[in-house]
Amino acid sequence: MLKIFPIIYIFLLIGCQSVLLEKPNKSTENSGGYYLDDGPDKNIPKDLDKIPNAVPKKEALSRTANRPYLVFKKKYTPMKKLEPYSETGYASWYGKKYHGNKTSIGEVYDMYRMTGAHKTLPLPCFVKVTNLINQKSVIVRINDRGPFIKNRIIDLSYAAAHRLEIIEKGSELVKVEVISPLSDSALYKSLNAFYIQAGAFSNQDNAIRLLSRITKNKTEELSNKIIKKGSIYSVMIGPYTSRIKADEISKFLSEEFSLNTFIVMDK
Repeated sequence: MLKIFPIIYIFLLIGCQSVLLEKPNKSTENSGGYYLDDGPDKNIPKDLDKIPNAVPKKEALSRTANRPYLVFKKKYTPMKKLEPYSETGYASWYGKKYHGNKTSIGEVYDMYRMTGAHKTLPLPCFVKVTNLINQKSVIVRINDRGPFIKNRIIDLSYAAAHRLEIIEKGSELVKVEVISPLSDSALYKSLNAFYIQAGAFSNQDNAIRLLSRITKNKTEELSNKIIKKGSIYSVMIGPYTSRIKADEISKFLSEEFSLNTFIVMDK
């Protein structure tokens, strides 16, 4: 059950933009949940799992959204340039209440795109966010300021939070890493990789034997793996950055080893 807490609305001018901020109730500072009148939309798209990660690219920084600003009597000084940055803390998410509103850089917030908000990172920029509980990762484009609540380091769009499986809990421990569009292209590709599920077993030894058979008969160097979810061990072959290539190998495995294979996207 999601917890819903009351908030007080205030308006604050940051640069030349009017921004709606949230004042936390003391009871929300160390707990999860979304804000009053916020949360999931009534008509949630059925293909949320297919929404792609943000694509890192070189962009000019905003002239106004990176100025020092004051929120709840606390001054924040954003970074002036893109540089290596890593932070661990709690992520939260924001949804329908802000859907369609302007972000700090003047863009329209879309809760079904891979975006986020951060208090001091340069806007816009791209970050990898990893859920440290289940190790799922996404790449989001930071285009807004927030969250201004104790013990929160990043606010995620509904789509990003869904991919990280933190919607119901409301917040989760994550690691945030800035991505350089030039030096980290391999990281982006790895998060948009296709795997082939070659088999699923309740017995781990059976999964290991299948993986061994496939590995011995294929010379291509891949990061094949066995994933345990619940009581099931799944044999995953890949990754492939091309869906066409993944389909080709999937067909080969199906015919060569008499397997019922299918394609999944790494998350």
